[in-house]
Amino acid sequence: MKTPRNFLTLLLAALAGAGTIGTPALRADPHVDIGLSVGVPLPHGYVDVVVGHEHYYSYRGTFYRRGPHGFVVVRAPRGAIVRELPPHCARIYVGGVVYYRFGDVYYQPVREGFVVVDAPVAVSLPPPPPPAEYQSVWVGNTEYLFRDGQFFLKTPDGMVWTQAPLGAVTKSLPTDATSVWYENIEYFDCGDVYFRKFPDGYHVVTAPWKK
Repeated sequence: MKTPRNFLTLLLAALAGAGTIGTPALRADPHVDIGLSVGVPLPHGYVDVVVGHEHYYSYRGTFYRRGPHGFVVVRAPRGAIVRELPPHCARIYVGGVVYYRFGDVYYQPVREGFVVVDAPVAVSLPPPPPPAEYQSVWVGNTEYLFRDGQFFLKTPDGMVWTQAPLGAVTKSLPTDATSVWYENIEYFDCGDVYFRKFPDGYHVVTAPWKK
């Protein structure tokens, strides 16, 4: 009895989808995935970075690891690969080799993007610029720390990222904040966090089209 050709076609497609035919796709470490932060307490657009067997998360040059009470800020792990460099990286050359520096973290270009490396050894290497200071922002009785478009809370485990609190007022914004006009009012977009300028500073507001 002959098997219908259409049935064979469907069977082969199903087996291929299940990974039983052909070579299965391999994911090499380290790898990166873009996160949408749906129901996850991390900034929208964060990058999931795996170094060996360790999971990290990166956003705008800040690296996080999961802690007991949220995502804790940690030092950039050597070997971490990101697809894009943080804003305002400085390009430097040491012995004819190019590096990209963000604070005291150094990157080198690789096929997948940019990898965190050890600082180059050079006597004439200028010291890295000091990191931007945290702004202290109070909303009610809660103190938040604001830097580079992100809000943090101090906890016993360390600095933990938190969603931007509505009503928070900051003195300044990152230089790469995007101006957005809606109904003749200017807003500023910092990674899907929206601010509106008032005489006392920049207020965190809901997206204007969601009001």
